Amino acid sequence: MKILKKMKKILVVVLLFFAIVSNAQSLSKLYQKVNSSVVVIKTVSLESDGYSKKLAPQNSHGSGVLISKEGLIWTAAHVIQSAENITVEFMDGDVYDAEVLLSNPSADVALIKIEGSFLLKNKNIVPIGDSDKVKIGEDVFVLGAPHGFKQSLSRGIISGRYFPKNLSNDFIKMEFLHSDAAINPGNSGGPMFNMKGEVIGIVSGIYTESGGFEGIGSAVSSNIAKKLLTEEKNLWVGMESIIITGDLARVLNVPGESGLLILKLSSKGTANKLGLRGGYIPAIIDETNLLLGGDIILDIAGIKFKNENSGFLIKNELTKYKKGELIKMTVLRNGKIGVAEFPKQ
Repeated sequence: MKILKKMKKILVVVLLFFAIVSNAQSLSKLYQKVNSSVVVIKTVSLESDGYSKKLAPQNSHGSGVLISKEGLIWTAAHVIQSAENITVEFMDGDVYDAEVLLSNPSADVALIKIEGSFLLKNKNIVPIGDSDKVKIGEDVFVLGAPHGFKQSLSRGIISGRYFPKNLSNDFIKMEFLHSDAAINPGNSGGPMFNMKGEVIGIVSGIYTESGGFEGIGSAVSSNIAKKLLTEEKNLWVGMESIIITGDLARVLNVPGESGLLILKLSSKGTANKLGLRGGYIPAIIDETNLLLGGDIILDIAGIKFKNENSGFLIKNELTKYKKGELIKMTVLRNGKIGVAEFPKQ
């Protein structure tokens, strides 16, 4: 009996060992299968020099994933939101210029496209998975460029699902997948894969108190990204902004105690073409990095910016307007309130 028990224990250990080895091998094979689809996204934005209204070019980077042979790439909205120039670099060293097609800052997803002729050789198109089928505890892995290190892989599990109440509308309820796979600055916009090599999420950010990864990373679920980037009309306005309320709004003398503070603009975006202005005075308030001095949008089409859901409410309101019909926007600039009008596109 003792011999049988020892043999059973040995058998369990052996089976466990081979299971671990097999899993490691499968992850390695999956990496080889999908790594050619993951890109490093490099951007140039115009930012304040911290001393005057003069803007200077600033470089930053993120990640993305190729989803079509036409050169369409999924990434995070905050990676490209105020970019003047965008380039994407593949694992094989190929570098291309890219342009923004669609962006949804509230959900932090964007669609960019490679400009000019694109050669698909040596690159795979990864399949988009059904994120509704992803289970808590399921193994996942993340590919991206944390801190600029090209193509770094991390693995973990799905630790939870998050449905922010202030990010929903009549059509789509926002969903983020949480994971303990290591995610750091530069991973933003990169893909989160299941163990079939399918994209189930686009990396958005991390929860942190130290500035580094602390075990909770988030990714917009693939089903939500797919709906927003293929079924919904999400124009790129080329603007980084933040909703201000409470004490901050009162300090800035914002009427109605809420508004949308414009931080940075791209000269190629719709916001700049409307004549809006970004900030130029760096400030840290309540541990939030801001650029003050820019316009504060109070309302669009009569709907005020009260919280993150305001963007969806405004978007729904604009569906009532016909193409070419003028839309009113109230803006606070240098302490004065003005009203601008722009035609619906």
